[in-house]
Amino acid sequence: MKPTKKSARIAGLLFLLMVVSGLFAELFFRQKVLTADATTTAANLLANMTLARAGIVSDIVMALSYLFTAIALYRLLHTVDEGLAKLMVLFAAMGSVILLVSFVGEYMPIVYVSAQNSAFTSAQLNEMAFFSFSTYENGYMVGQVFFALWVLPLGLLICRSKFIPKFFGILFVIETICGLISVVVYFLQGSETVANLLLFPGTLAEFSLLFWLLIRGINEKKLPAAA
Repeated sequence: MKPTKKSARIAGLLFLLMVVSGLFAELFFRQKVLTADATTTAANLLANMTLARAGIVSDIVMALSYLFTAIALYRLLHTVDEGLAKLMVLFAAMGSVILLVSFVGEYMPIVYVSAQNSAFTSAQLNEMAFFSFSTYENGYMVGQVFFALWVLPLGLLICRSKFIPKFFGILFVIETICGLISVVVYFLQGSETVANLLLFPGTLAEFSLLFWLLIRGINEKKLPAAA
């Protein structure tokens, strides 16, 4: 299938959905609820139960749109290199599945803090909820490995495509490097602050590409003759 501006804009819309849903869950759910203390986290969760549920739904939308974005980008870029394009989708599929599984750890705290007539004390349930959130965070960071990996073939495809500016491809290659380093930093040092700072180039790459695809699409004059 020949790449078109329409297919580019569909990919851009899916990319936008992925980024916005992920940011909503992070900024309006996890940042509002999670603290370094189990009791405070449980209290925040009980006070923001509707928001917590909305955040989890938003995370699920993010994980699914992540996969569909990769499929849309495959349709856009497969004429550049079929093998690289398939590898991109494979990494995205693996990352999406890992994220979806990790969301169980994000949902279980709601079950724990809402439990009534439980054999466990409130303090124990709060600790279980806190531990579940920690399990989710570790699973999420494992998923980040595949997120970093899927944008590497994406970056290489863009660099070779000619119909999307090479600059975006370079940004995604940088995102891969920074993303993998952030995972190593997280597991070796337990530093979320440093790990999150290393994810900034990825945020820049994603917003840059998605807005380019939505506004400009692709340069159809530079499509390969065989496309």
